[in-house]
Amino acid sequence: MRFKLDRTNWAWFIIIGLSALVLAAFQAFQTVQRPSIRFLDVGQGDAILIKTPESHQILIDAGPGSAVVDELGKAMDFFDKEIDLFVLSHPDRDHFAGILDVMQKYKIDRILMTGVASDDSMYREFLAQAKATGAQIEFANDDRDIQIGPDLFLDVLYPLKGQNLVGLMPSDKNNTSTMLRLVQKDGDKIHSIALLNGDAEFPEESQVLVAGEDVSADILKLGHHGSKFATSDWFLKAVSPKTVVASVGAGNKYGHPNPETLERVKGLEVRRTDQEGTITFEF
Repeated sequence: MRFKLDRTNWAWFIIIGLSALVLAAFQAFQTVQRPSIRFLDVGQGDAILIKTPESHQILIDAGPGSAVVDELGKAMDFFDKEIDLFVLSHPDRDHFAGILDVMQKYKIDRILMTGVASDDSMYREFLAQAKATGAQIEFANDDRDIQIGPDLFLDVLYPLKGQNLVGLMPSDKNNTSTMLRLVQKDGDKIHSIALLNGDAEFPEESQVLVAGEDVSADILKLGHHGSKFATSDWFLKAVSPKTVVASVGAGNKYGHPNPETLERVKGLEVRRTDQEGTITFEF
């Protein structure tokens, strides 16, 4: 005998189904999300997304092109179109060009940068768009940390305290990169999660260490995509990471990460975006 639903049965069927969906959505909403840091797969460039349980998104660099938009779409909620903070490490295209595509889809509330000048037309376009959208622009300095959650902070290590890079046009922009340490505070205890250093090489690493900065962290992003001129033995010992991450494009013409750098980090967990795609850590 065939079972047939009448209108009343259909109504109850729909009500029960909708109730189950609402309950599932409520339970998902109630689930406490852990903070995370993602090294986004954007090819030969840098882009890092930090997400907090409070649904704050911090984007550090934006890679060389539109790939960052696709990666943000995978990592962020569908209806969330807001980046709370964008940090530009330094004005090289493999770190900022993708932000122009990001700004077409997402609202950026604040921008943290060193203020280093560049005659790059794309960089000027980025600054013009930032001004037009009303984003609050701040200049990074070791004088203060950036709070991104109740217990999460970006500890600014470079530029150093009292150092002003605003308006300077250096021949070597790599060694003007912001250097940040993502830390989580629990009372008097500090958990140092990751050291994020743009394209900083030996000269900047040395400045930071001589200044007595605490660079220790569980995760180290290899400076300048694993260039042989970054991540010195001295710096590596001071950071003492468990894991190092190379943000690189497959078959890149620079040979990053360099074999000399890989030799220096031998024995540590080495993870690479060209081999794994986007790399995510929860903490």
